[in-house]
Amino acid sequence: MADITLHRDSEIQRTVVPNYFIDAYMVHANGEYVKVYLYLLRCMNDPTMSFSISDVADKFEHTEKDIIRALKYWEKMHLLRLEFDENKELTGICFLDVASAPGPQIPAVSMQTRKSTAPEVPPRENYSAAELRRLKEEADIQELLFVAEHYLGHPLNATEMNAILYWKESLNFSGDLIDYLVESCVAKGHKSVHYMEKVALSWAKAGITTVSAAKEEANRHNELHTAVKKAFGIQGRDFVPYEKEYINTWQKDYGFNVEIISAACERTIRAIHQASFEYADSILKNWKKHHVVSLSDIQALDALHQERAAAMPKRTETAGKKNRFNDFTQRSYDTSQLEKELLNYGTN
Repeated sequence: MADITLHRDSEIQRTVVPNYFIDAYMVHANGEYVKVYLYLLRCMNDPTMSFSISDVADKFEHTEKDIIRALKYWEKMHLLRLEFDENKELTGICFLDVASAPGPQIPAVSMQTRKSTAPEVPPRENYSAAELRRLKEEADIQELLFVAEHYLGHPLNATEMNAILYWKESLNFSGDLIDYLVESCVAKGHKSVHYMEKVALSWAKAGITTVSAAKEEANRHNELHTAVKKAFGIQGRDFVPYEKEYINTWQKDYGFNVEIISAACERTIRAIHQASFEYADSILKNWKKHHVVSLSDIQALDALHQERAAAMPKRTETAGKKNRFNDFTQRSYDTSQLEKELLNYGTN
């Protein structure tokens, strides 16, 4: 592509990154998109630097489509205006005034009281038939939909196209990441777009934006599933959905690693001699309450439990005359009470 002219609609002659951009836009944007925007600012304020899509793609080791996608994102946020010639070739990029852009609003809270949160996932918005037709005219989207049809084995319906466009336009997934998402789900036997969207949302919440990061997440996921199966002695079957939800909760919501989750599953087997996700969950809930982050923390809790048990007063024998039949300590527990004690030992 030819060199592209960069210019702005104001007279500021220095590189400035407004606080408003950092507070209201940067925190919600894909990190690669932020890099492209900042690099544009740098080029804008150095007349000796040339700019072209291919140059930026080489600098950040991206494809030209990735750079175009980043530019379109900032145009959608009303921070840039892309200018094209009659052949639809990009010829100019104009920086718009950040403060006047009708984009995200800064929350009415001081910087001191702000807390870091997981990335917000934008709501799904379905495209109209006219919008779908317009978007399908774009070369990169045509390629994206073509690849998805190849993996799914049928022409895409409106629901499937809306989902894929949601991943691209709203979740800011690259074409490569969407290709990997569809390919990996189909390889596991899941051709439902609803299943794929659950995976896409989990990636978005985890801040996954590249194929390599998605593969690392898949490896961690597989490692955890294998460990839970081994600890529970499960063989010859995959987990059913509610079991997967438990495992996902232990890892994502409770924040436990493979070792701690395996320890809870092993303790469940020792206590009740069968695989029980509910029982293991009660153990992990209690460990989370006690801020367990390592196996040594579990050992410390066990030691504390034993100390408390040793300090409890002993049961006194029932007064009265003994005979040959009752000349031993009578047991006074029932099975439900035993299970409660076992649970308390595993979780306290």
